[in-house]
Formats: sequence, C-alpha cells, structure tokens
Amino acid sequence: MPALTLVLPPLTQLNTAYPSTAYLARFLRPRGHEVHQRDLGIELLHRLMSRQGLAEVFEELQEREELPEPAWRALALAESHLRAVEPVMAFLRGEDSGLAPRILSPTFLPVGPSLARADRSAFGVMGTQDAARYLATRYLHDLVNLVAVLDPGFGMARYQHHLALGARDFGPLHARLQQTTLVDRHLDALCDTLDTEVVGLSVPFPGNLYGALRLGRRLKQRGVTVWMGGGYVTTELREVDEPRLWDCVDALTYDDGEGPLLALLDHHDGGPDRRHRTRTRDGLHDATVPRPPFTVAGDYEGLDLGAYVQLIDTLNPAHRLWADGRWNKITLAHGCYWRKCSFCDVHLDYIGHYENTTVSHLADEMERLVEQTGQRGFHFVDEAAPPKVLKALALELLRRDLGVTLWGNIRFEKAFTPDLCRLLAAAGLVAVTGGLEVANERLLKAIRKGVTVEQVARAAAAFRDAGVMVHAYLMYGFPTQSDQESIDAMEVVRQLFAEGVLQSAFWHRFVLTRHAPIYRDLAGFGVTLGEGATERAFASNDLPLLDPTGGDHDRFDDVLPAALSVWMQGRDLDRPVHRWGPGLPRTTEPADRVARALQAEAREGTRLLWIGGEGLRSDDAVHLHTAQGETVVPCTDDEGEWLLEVLEAASPHEEPLHLRDVVEVFPGDWEGFAARWEAVRAAGLLLL
Repeated sequence: MPALTLVLPPLTQLNTAYPSTAYLARFLRPRGHEVHQRDLGIELLHRLMSRQGLAEVFEELQEREELPEPAWRALALAESHLRAVEPVMAFLRGEDSGLAPRILSPTFLPVGPSLARADRSAFGVMGTQDAARYLATRYLHDLVNLVAVLDPGFGMARYQHHLALGARDFGPLHARLQQTTLVDRHLDALCDTLDTEVVGLSVPFPGNLYGALRLGRRLKQRGVTVWMGGGYVTTELREVDEPRLWDCVDALTYDDGEGPLLALLDHHDGGPDRRHRTRTRDGLHDATVPRPPFTVAGDYEGLDLGAYVQLIDTLNPAHRLWADGRWNKITLAHGCYWRKCSFCDVHLDYIGHYENTTVSHLADEMERLVEQTGQRGFHFVDEAAPPKVLKALALELLRRDLGVTLWGNIRFEKAFTPDLCRLLAAAGLVAVTGGLEVANERLLKAIRKGVTVEQVARAAAAFRDAGVMVHAYLMYGFPTQSDQESIDAMEVVRQLFAEGVLQSAFWHRFVLTRHAPIYRDLAGFGVTLGEGATERAFASNDLPLLDPTGGDHDRFDDVLPAALSVWMQGRDLDRPVHRWGPGLPRTTEPADRVARALQAEAREGTRLLWIGGEGLRSDDAVHLHTAQGETVVPCTDDEGEWLLEVLEAASPHEEPLHLRDVVEVFPGDWEGFAARWEAVRAAGLLLL
C-alpha cells in the first residue's frame, strides 16, 4: 500500500490544528494505511518568524527602492526586531511565560502600526499574560505585514486569498504560480521535505488554494501523485473546467474525504476502480459504493501540537475562542438536523446528509483525544449541535467525571431551557454560537430559519444565566431586505445586548451560493443573477446578485460593525439606532420587545438531576454546597432525610429519577414546602 502524507497548505489556523487531515488519518489508519500529517502553514510561519527568516525579509526590503513608511521604520530597527522575534514566538507557543513583563515594558517590542493601535485597557492590572499575548499578537501582525510588502496576499491565516475568492478565471492564479517570492522559496523548501508516493492536499478555505496548487505542481514534477479535497474544493470546484489545473493535481475529491480517499488508495494500489465523488482530467468518477460511518474526531499523531501559537488578536470574546487555545475538534452529528435555511448550502452533502452516532462513542473519542493531545478543550464543529445529543453527552461526561471545556454551534431552539443550559454548563460548556441572522420576522420566515426573535432571546438568556457566553451570527443584505428592516434588525440586536443576553456577535453580508435553495428559486425571492454568474471555467459558487426591491445595503457596511463593536463593550446601548449613520430611518420595533420576550415562563421537564455537592445535615436544616456558595434549606428530620435521599438518587451516576416519584413520597405538605423546593432548584436540582 502506498504511504500517504496529508498536508494542510498555508494558511489556516495558527492556534490549533485544523482537523481535516486528523479526521482522515483517524479513518484510514485503522484500515491499514500508512498516513503522515503536516501543517505547512504553521511550519511556514515559524520559518519566516525566526531570526534567520526575518533577516532574509530585511535583506529583500533593503533592495527595494520604494517602501511604505512602516517598512523604512522596521529597517531602521532591524536589530531590535531580530532580538525580539524568537522570544516572542516562544512566548506565544506557551514556552516562556516569564517574558510577559518584558513584552509589556515600553522598550522591548519595536512599535509598528498594528502595535501602535493596541488598547490594553481591557486587561486591567492583573491581566499580565493576556495583555502580553495581545501585544505580542499585534507585533506579529506588524511582522507579517512586512512580509506582505514583499509578497502581497500573505496574511496571518491566509495566502493569496484574493486570487481564489470567486475566481471564475484561473488566469490570475496561473500567473501568480509563475512567480517566486521569498515566501514561495520557503514553501518550496518545505515541499521538498514531503517524501511519500502520494500526497493529499486539504483546502478548506480560499486562502489555502494558492499554496496547495504550488505544492501540487512541484510534487507532480517530482512524480508524486497529488490529490486535493476540502471545503473549498467541494463548494467552488464541483464543475471545474480548467485544463491547467491538472498540471497541479491528479484528482479532486468532493464532500467527506474518507470514502473517496480510500477508493483512490485502493485503485492506486492496483485494486478495482471504485472511485467516487472524484474528478480527474478524464472527468467525474462516481461509482456506487457503501457510505462509511462519519468520523467524529481526529488522530493528531504526527502533528507538532506544540508549534501552534496562542493569539489574542481581537477583544471580541467569541472570536478569541477561535484564535486562542488549542482545541480538540469533535463532531456530534454529521450534517445539519434542520437543513432548511434558504441561504445555506443544504444541497451539499456536508449539510444535507444528517447522521448521528452513539454518545458512548463520542465520550470514548473525547477520552482518547485527551490522552493523545493532553488538551481537555473541545470545539464542536457541527453545523448545529443537536440539543438531544448535547443533553445525553453532558450526562455521560458527568457520569465519567471527564472534566472538559466545551463550545460550539447551536440553533436557538426551544429545547434549550434554563435547566438544560445549566446541565450543559455543569458538563463544561462555556460558549455557544448560533444564527439569529436577519433578526426580522418577515425575513426569518423567508430564510426558513425556524426561529423567532423571541425564541432566540429566551434561549440566549437561558445560556447567559447558566454562565455560558452567547455569540450571534447576524446577516444583512438578504434579497428584498429594505433599509427599514435593516434598521429594525439593528434595534433588535441593540436590545439583546442591552438586556445582556448576547455577549458577542458579528454581521455578515449575504452571499448567494450555487448550492443554496434560494439559487433554485431566484424568481420566488425577487432577484436575478448578475453579470458573469454563468461563467464556470474555474470556481463557481459565490454569485453576483441583482436585487431590484432591496434597500441600499452598502450604507450599512460601516454602521453595523461600528455599533456592534461598542455594544460588545457595554457602551452606547441607549443611543437610538438611527443616529449611527446619516439619513437612517427610525426603528419601528417596540423598545421593550426583547424585555417582554424574556418575561415568558420557561418550560420544565420531569427528570431530576442534582449537579451540586453533597448535602449536609444539621439539627433543623440541610446545607447544600455548590461552586457558587451555600444554600440552607430548613427541614424537619423527615423532610431532611427525604431531601438527602432525593439528591443522592438524582446524581448523574444513578438511574433517572422523576419529579412525580419524589412528590408522592414527600413526608409532609408539598405546597408548604414549595418555597424551600425552589431554593433547592436554584442550588442545582435540575428538571430535564
């Protein structure tokens, strides 16, 4: 069997390993395949951000006659940069925490434009480590921008992203492949260290494509077989018709890579041709084969997890989760259980095919990853984690006493009651991200989101009250969305922040994709395709759109993020939304819409679950101890004995206990006990 190296081309994430190659390794290794893994993005960063690499950058800058002012300043301070770069990188890897005070001193880091704009006020006097990482991240941005002077298109987590985004013409990418910059020379040197017969290139984002094509072309020139797959390939290159692409790759794989890669490996080894969801120079191969079970987690053996850097490049708390921390990635269920949103790629397999697995298998994989990586943090990479699976997994994690930290995507379902959110928090959930999108009733129905503003508010409040941070994905510019609807959505978001149920959010401008339901019903949404939408020589997913009935969406491009940035800091929440830009209409939303939604009674379940500590008896009370403090419940002897038995029986380690069963044997007047019962509930007795 041929050995396979799975490669992440530059650049994806710098704080943790993007999981695509690890998932494939987890699938292939038990089936007898020799699999190696490399993240050439993090390797490239370390080559450039070293004393030697930075010296080469300065040498090339000195050869340029025209440079931007920051580059001239950096050249003047070259020795200071060369002294600082390797200690800073070691600090960001977590290897030298003692450097923090020096980073915070005004004399260590040479100041560039990004570092000069840093605001340390959010960290206070005790946040030394975080403040230092924030400044070190800003400093790294300045160094990366120096590299970009020599190679425009190089960034912190992308390389030549602009050439791949909506790239209907392969010409600009092909022209760039004929050039060789300092960054390319480093990438070529890394490419020459790949020494297996077959290489698989994972391309999840536009910012990976150029690097993958450069690697693939060089590998093919050496006689290596090159396959390429990933999210970008699946969404953008499904109907590619570009002969020059095959100078860089031998095959493209679509959707989940496990099955197609297994078939390619078997065929490469002389086995029968069962290639499927695969395109080669000869055309599309789509044999009928059984679908393997989806892979829930990765195998990181072979990746240097200590090489990743812990960045704080934003004060947005949810975005910090993406950039900070080394997270193990895990998938609770394949696809989306809702899969109806009209703007989403529901016609593609990664969303349209929904499949569950067992909770015991998920917990087993989590235990394996903790042992393999030494990390107890998990990021659910589901399109939307199903509430039933989350509930069952939380109970299983509590039964196993597996102390982990969890976060991921959800839908703001009615199922997320206050008690369920408290259970999830007890199991380790610290943050959720979910789509409110257009935040307008008419448009929520149009996009078939399946939620209301009131439902989102109540679910977000339940998470907030459980101590779980809530981030909302927001959208504007949806077809037929008027300026009035945009300002009303802005008002709803303002109220959500004012009520404290959102801690973080981000506005996205609507993009029409070929694989979304709206594309199949353009007339029903009152829009038409714009110029160039039918050109398909290369990438063909994001499409230009003509919306004759919609508002002037451009006028909100700056207004929405400007307001959001200060709302997340708790400021200007009483400022009327129409005052954020010239000529904006006044909102028609009631000023108390969210407040009224939060007054609705929450649904309760029937199963009892105690998530506090052991109850203790005194002469006339039971003392309940939780992480938040002590609750004293006055009780007679019989009541106290009953309560302690209930708490013990309601442990996650015991069989399910239901409310009706304990009420039936209560030794006294249940209605008279009601106030004390609510105190027990508040202390951690959940109804699920």
